[in-house]
Amino acid sequence: MNGVFTQLRACMTQFFKSAQRELGLILAFFLLFPLGFLFFLSILVQPSFRPQILVGSIMMEVALININVLAQSVAQDKQSHFFDLWVSFPVSPLVYVLGNALPWLPVSLLTAGVTLAMGIYLFGISVAVAPLLLLVALVLIWSSTTGIGYLVAVYGGNPRQVNMLAQFVGIVMTFFAPIYYPVTALPLAAQYVAYAWPLTWGAILLKALFASNLTQAAIAILVLSLYTAAGYALIALGLRWRAK
Repeated sequence: MNGVFTQLRACMTQFFKSAQRELGLILAFFLLFPLGFLFFLSILVQPSFRPQILVGSIMMEVALININVLAQSVAQDKQSHFFDLWVSFPVSPLVYVLGNALPWLPVSLLTAGVTLAMGIYLFGISVAVAPLLLLVALVLIWSSTTGIGYLVAVYGGNPRQVNMLAQFVGIVMTFFAPIYYPVTALPLAAQYVAYAWPLTWGAILLKALFASNLTQAAIAILVLSLYTAAGYALIALGLRWRAK
């Protein structure tokens, strides 16, 4: 176990140093894009729909951008053959992926907190949830999409193809995983498709926590935990790891 933590710390240190060089651009990307959606859509919609807009903006910061950034980071490693170097080491693929993804988690949580504060103080959105419970929920949502980011990276080809695929996956998940609108707004058949996406359950979890609906939140937590376990299991099995 100590060896695993040592490997994870080494991976995180390497990737964090790389992330520091682009921190300003990354913060702007993480924050300004979702905030733009929050401001624009909150002005257009009725006040009763604003909590859903807030949920969608937070989901974009914690889940969608996580998929995009992780996929492109792994793709860059493949392009520079840094990925091949990690494969040659006695390092678990799960350690590599978590070491790559974890440095971005504080950025996601920070920007989600800023967006939440903007929604509460600028638009008067009522949020009734304990901060610690909300933090746990955000980390769980983030972890449930890590496997998707890795799949996009390893099957996407070169960085340009990965970028296009990540954007496509993000668009599909945004529209078919109803994060900016309730799932009940979809036709019944489309609702079944939407429930297959972890982002749908992430949005359900946040909305349930904001409304203090603990029963619905518990169901969403269980589903997201299953998505997380399945994603990490696929990564740990070395999916396209030694093949590279």
